[in-house]
Amino acid sequence: GSFLCPVSCEAQDRTLARFCCFDAPAMIKSCAVLAVAILAGTMPKNMRPPEGVESWLMFDGVCNLCDGFVNFVADHDSDRLVKFGAQQKHMELLKRAGAPTDLSTLVLIQGDRHYVYSDAALRTMAVLDWPWRGLAAFALVPSPVRDACYKFVARYRYLVFGKTESCRVPTGDFRRRFIDYRPEEEEADPISST
Repeated sequence: GSFLCPVSCEAQDRTLARFCCFDAPAMIKSCAVLAVAILAGTMPKNMRPPEGVESWLMFDGVCNLCDGFVNFVADHDSDRLVKFGAQQKHMELLKRAGAPTDLSTLVLIQGDRHYVYSDAALRTMAVLDWPWRGLAAFALVPSPVRDACYKFVARYRYLVFGKTESCRVPTGDFRRRFIDYRPEEEEADPISST
């Protein structure tokens, strides 16, 4: 590499040379890695909703890729900050939020704001557990670039990943993660009744 050194690196006392000589390209790479690590740590914090504001992830309920993303989010959201809803079942909610209803994008609703395309995906990642939360740092990529990639995948998602005939019906504890979950509608557990 190219070294910047005020003293001769050929000096017999290499200890002095080690302290005063440095490899500029390696130093730049190290600083870049450090900057990315800092941003990966702080960026998700800036993308999280305020305390007490729920995150509702609205997805295409017949899309296998979307179902996979919902499963991934549920598996890596130990604080259970994200609730889910199939867009097909919540079109009125999407309209009230001013969000698209054409199934072209994930929609993340946080309070009175909604996010679409890559912003929805990255803001969802920002509330997950580490290390997945760090992926929210991709928000540094300009949104036109991110959204173009998102729209390309979305356009071909049925072709590549397939789709189901109807929306998935969540079961067990997982159904509690859905916005239309009603505890009073749960069947009584015959084993625990006295």
